Amino acid sequence: MSEYNPAEIAARFINYTSRHIFLTGKAGTGKTTFLRNLIELTHKKAVIAAPTGIAAINAAGVTIHSLFQLPFGTYLPKQPTAEHPNQQYNTPRSIVRHLQMTSTKRRIFLDLELLIIDEVSMLRADLLDAIDMVLRYIRKNNASFGGVQVLFIGDLHQLPPVVKSNEWQLLGEFYNSVYFFDAHALQQSPPVYIELEKIYRQADSVFINLLNNLRNNEITPGDVALLEQYYKADFVPAKEEKYITLTTHNQRADTLNKKSLDDLDGVSYLFQATIEDEFSESSFPAERILELKLGAQIMFIKNDQSGERRFFNGKIATVINLKPDQIEVETEGERERIILEKYTWKNIKYTNHKVTNEIEEEVIGKFIQYPIKLAWAITVHKSQGLTFDKAIIDIGNAFAPGQIYVALSRLRSLDGLVLTSQISKTGIRQDQNVSHFSKNKQQEEELKIQIKAESEAFLRSYLLQCFDLTPLDNYVYEHVHSYSKDINKSAKQKHVKWAQALLKELSEIKANASKFLAQIQRLSYDQTPEGLSAMLLRTTAAENYFNPLLLDLSKRIFERMELVKQDKQVTAFLTELLEMESLFYEQFKKIRKATALLQSTINGTEFTKSDVGLLLNQSEREAQMKKVFAMPNKLDFTAKKEKPKKAAVAKAPKAPKPPKEDTKEVSLELFRKGRSIAEIATLRNMVVGTIETHLAHYVARQELDAKDILGKKKLSKILEAINELKTVNLNPLRTHLGTSVSFGEIKIGIAAHLAGES
Repeated sequence: MSEYNPAEIAARFINYTSRHIFLTGKAGTGKTTFLRNLIELTHKKAVIAAPTGIAAINAAGVTIHSLFQLPFGTYLPKQPTAEHPNQQYNTPRSIVRHLQMTSTKRRIFLDLELLIIDEVSMLRADLLDAIDMVLRYIRKNNASFGGVQVLFIGDLHQLPPVVKSNEWQLLGEFYNSVYFFDAHALQQSPPVYIELEKIYRQADSVFINLLNNLRNNEITPGDVALLEQYYKADFVPAKEEKYITLTTHNQRADTLNKKSLDDLDGVSYLFQATIEDEFSESSFPAERILELKLGAQIMFIKNDQSGERRFFNGKIATVINLKPDQIEVETEGERERIILEKYTWKNIKYTNHKVTNEIEEEVIGKFIQYPIKLAWAITVHKSQGLTFDKAIIDIGNAFAPGQIYVALSRLRSLDGLVLTSQISKTGIRQDQNVSHFSKNKQQEEELKIQIKAESEAFLRSYLLQCFDLTPLDNYVYEHVHSYSKDINKSAKQKHVKWAQALLKELSEIKANASKFLAQIQRLSYDQTPEGLSAMLLRTTAAENYFNPLLLDLSKRIFERMELVKQDKQVTAFLTELLEMESLFYEQFKKIRKATALLQSTINGTEFTKSDVGLLLNQSEREAQMKKVFAMPNKLDFTAKKEKPKKAAVAKAPKAPKPPKEDTKEVSLELFRKGRSIAEIATLRNMVVGTIETHLAHYVARQELDAKDILGKKKLSKILEAINELKTVNLNPLRTHLGTSVSFGEIKIGIAAHLAGES
């Protein structure tokens, strides 16, 4: 690191320390690119969140409110001293009272190592404190954010948080400002302040200096005079000049776009977006119905995905050819003709991979549309992240502090600037809280000193955490003490001796691990090459000793699951065992990763996400998991076992018994021949519910696809109900779903859930 590279230093802080980081930079310095690269490479379990739906979609993450199940509105760290009878607010107690997280969401938070919050300029201090409270509560860890590292990305000189005056009456008692950096959660654990400095958008040094002065509240008379040169009150561009107007309000931008489109001759073509599954209207990244005419001025709202770089986010173009299913445009400047392709925006949620236990993205909705919008005008708010060659800035006198910077920084150079209103001092000045916080920016040498000390502390802490079996031992201890029912009333109870033996063996392993922790404490303070090598030898030996023992206990849990599956009504117990096994496997993974991370440190090489994958042979575990979810013949999904009907005619005493026909197989064969459930019931003189139960059996064994029986929509509805209610009991599910879904259909949905389809 001889040449100062803020992006490289930021990546090292993220991957090799536990410090919170604030990564900022002027518009066009590559913050979004940094985020994309980080997600591809980091070895840490990470999720991305953002304050708004559109920001979350653009960052390929989720909204803060949905991720943490937080209500909208004001959050106060405790009750205010004064009465506020007409104002609504939330406190830790009210949020915890309504917190209903699925086991999957809890698992994500327990495993989470890195929380990334994008567009942090819009993040309010009280919302950040609510995040901190939820993480501490779920993880049972009173460290900052429950021990999760947080990366804040954004430019505080851009869009500020929104707070109403009546909200500030409440918040002002607890916070110095509404900005995220004044959250209580950061006062004892402030983030490292790193700024990306190389500007990729602008190359004009005069323009760059002007923008810097605007950011830093250091505007000079010369800067004001420079801006006044571009003031043209009644400027009306020729159509071929391709200017875009930046204004303050949506209504103004919409009116300009509509009038300009109406002024064009010819017919309108409408292009409707395709929306699949879950995609909130407030998060639509483009027009649901895009109206175009020949000659319409548009801009791209995504970069060229082909790799040919024919256009970029904010590039202006003109519509030159339209068909009901085709749009052709010509770009400004290069005059390149492009036949557009639709783009797919994905709405995701985070889940746990059943085999690897890694946090992964699950696509729950798609928005498919041409990545363009009308571009005679756009609000400054929606222009964030875009780049223009020519812009008319119409901001008036009622602009919020610092917003002139946001508007100007969209341009490549001053050559394309036209101001149609005078710039007031209000528009130029920056918020004093932001200016004060900006003084926390660390210099290169200070960062290098910090990263060395923080990396050593992180490695020591990580090794201690990986070989500390106390949390696992505590979990199994609590599990053993959950066997509290009479053996005649609980199928689980007969496995109590097995659980006690498991705890006894784990406790013996933990005692040896505790002795090894003392060795790590002693060895880790010697950070010389010789000291690190000695620690690697001991850690490798410890891995070779402990991991086979952990894998053996994990295997025994899998074996116990196979026995448990022979009984009925044991779904809850099986879920307990699955969760316990995942903790054993996670401990095994941590130990593997700890040794590899230490080896990487000694070698001076990067340790990445792909390296984590190479450490683990997943094929055997995948086979074990498939075996767990393949339900046995004896597992029945009927709510109540029917008593066999008495035979009408007695059998001859010495006649040989014919081979017993499996009635379920008959139903299966008829279904595979294309018969509907109703037809099978009629043919076999049975009720529909019985046939549905037969087919549920084969769904559970993964021999039938539930979608082929219920249809995708109805299956999704049932699976969502199971996940929401966290139960596979028929009665509460039927009450929730209503009479449009039969008991038999619910059984098929439960079978699909247990077979791993949800």
